[in-house]
Amino acid sequence: MGLEASTPLSSNYRKHTATNPVQRALIDRFHRKIVAEVVALSPRTFLDAGCGEGFVARQVIDALPGIEYTGCDVSGDALEIAADANPGARFVVGSVIDLPFPDRTFDVVGCFEVLEHLPGELPRRALTELARVARQAVVLSVPQEPMFCLANAARGKNLDVRPRGSDPDHKQFWSRSAFGALVSEQLVVQKLTGSFPWTICVATVPSQ
Repeated sequence: MGLEASTPLSSNYRKHTATNPVQRALIDRFHRKIVAEVVALSPRTFLDAGCGEGFVARQVIDALPGIEYTGCDVSGDALEIAADANPGARFVVGSVIDLPFPDRTFDVVGCFEVLEHLPGELPRRALTELARVARQAVVLSVPQEPMFCLANAARGKNLDVRPRGSDPDHKQFWSRSAFGALVSEQLVVQKLTGSFPWTICVATVPSQ
């Protein structure tokens, strides 16, 4: 997921195929939480922006039978993996900072574990795009800092990366409140919650 192309060796792929039981439990709980937030919005159409290899796709499709699911990512290789695992879903090559869809195309847009990979002001540009193509709401997740880094460091992971414990691909480090403030610049934050060590934000599109 993210601006850089995902591959079978990407951090996203490694994270979702990890065999560590604690890591698996955290990821599974996180997936249940973000899918529950999407389900609560009852969308008929859903865009997973920065879908990577499609690890969230099957859970959304299973939870919402009949939903029109579209996944979008910059990596054609990642989308091939996603399409193989999710026949019937639609997958499109595109970037979160320049989504290839008309305004208000999807009831709900999801963007999970993507924005932290974007340098500089690109997260704001991505949020503009996510808000543009959403009719109803946007569901977002990012690592909750400093908890994400501290949790990695506590198990001896990425100790040579700065901040210590951070994923080397991460460019942004938001606390929960700081991320909520960023999102509120363009969307109306309805819920700012989380699933350790991630922040989850549900925001609605301002009235036109």
